[in-house]
Amino acid sequence: MKLLCSVLLLPLFFEGLLAQCPAPSNLVNDVGEKLCARMFEHSNMYFDQSCGGVYLDAMNGDDFPYMPSGWGNKISSLVVANRCTLKVWSKSGKAGNNRTFNAGVVYQLKDYANGLFGDWNDSINSYYCTCT
Repeated sequence: MKLLCSVLLLPLFFEGLLAQCPAPSNLVNDVGEKLCARMFEHSNMYFDQSCGGVYLDAMNGDDFPYMPSGWGNKISSLVVANRCTLKVWSKSGKAGNNRTFNAGVVYQLKDYANGLFGDWNDSINSYYCTCT
């Protein structure tokens, strides 16, 4: 019986280890440079499956009034590094609604209101990222 309980609880123990989202303190690109933020194409209702698909890296000081090709209205989850801030806008040219995300993981942008009836899922069209 004790072995059965251990086997049943094992998935709960490892649940946090399966998360795809990187920790804000470990946010680096492929060559080891510290990132300001990483924005992901997909999210999921299960946090351990968020931060999926292709991603867009933002370095300290990146200022994009127009998203890189193919990235407008595509971002569904993101991670902002420690001591960094990501400011986003709903329209190109830094127009429309805006929101600031501080250090941490945003598993689902749909959980963040954008205007009266919208949310931030697939709504980012420009951004500015800074670190101290």
